[in-house]
Amino acid sequence: RALVLADGEFPSPQLLRELAEAADVVVAADGAADKALAAGIEPDVVIGDLDSVSGEARARLGPDRLLEDDDRYRTDLEKAIAWAIGRGCTAVDVAGFGGGRADHALANLSVLVLFRGQASIRLVDDQFEVRLVDGEARVEAEPGTVVSLVAIGTCRGVTTENLRWNLHDATLRFSPLGVHNEVEASPASVRVREGDLLLFQGRWVERHE
Repeated sequence: RALVLADGEFPSPQLLRELAEAADVVVAADGAADKALAAGIEPDVVIGDLDSVSGEARARLGPDRLLEDDDRYRTDLEKAIAWAIGRGCTAVDVAGFGGGRADHALANLSVLVLFRGQASIRLVDDQFEVRLVDGEARVEAEPGTVVSLVAIGTCRGVTTENLRWNLHDATLRFSPLGVHNEVEASPASVRVREGDLLLFQGRWVERHE
């Protein structure tokens, strides 16, 4: 399992520690190296064009942990995930993917689609765990846990079970439809026949009356 740190808004220190302790390797995408060190997390590898890594971080980590990749057609987050998968990681948690610019945050979500089938990837922050529904996904969570489904493009054959408001062979498009459902009974499930569907599993319970 790899923890990949993007150069965005980091989660709470407690969650970050939990993710780091569960990881076999910690990979920082460029400027995330400084944020990781400031949070008490020492990355095993820093990868990217390295234009955002401070001199202090370079000195602390040493040249062997700095992997320069100046491919301008891939983001540093893509490079970091690809490196982890190339080293045999089958599970990848991504933190620091949100905050700041909305275009960056949305583009970071696309890694779930780009690396489909290559590893089990989760984007994790203090509110959500986000994953791609690759055929089917199970949601094992307390009843009342918030769940949102966001279609990237058009998704056909969307069927859910054990959510409060279920869908049956539905078509979802990039729209608010699918946002803020909740688990009725665990485990819940989401299936999609065609298309790229993102599952946002909340880290809190919010029952609707």
